[in-house]
Amino acid sequence: MSEAEASGWRRATERLMDGQREALEIARAALEGEDSDPEDAMADIQDVLEGSLEDARAELGLDEDGEGAE
Repeated sequence: MSEAEASGWRRATERLMDGQREALEIARAALEGEDSDPEDAMADIQDVLEGSLEDARAELGLDEDGEGAE
């Protein structure tokens, strides 16, 4: 694996981890009653996780199916 590929994997992993942290913060706020509507919190969590996955795939040059973009 080249340094450029390794760097791309690191950035993709960091983006996924950032998305996980953000989703956990949303869940924490909802559980502590800071968010009045659990459905809104769930939608926000889904948006965050989907966004981080899309960003990671783009970083790696992958399409929605995990295949190399052409």
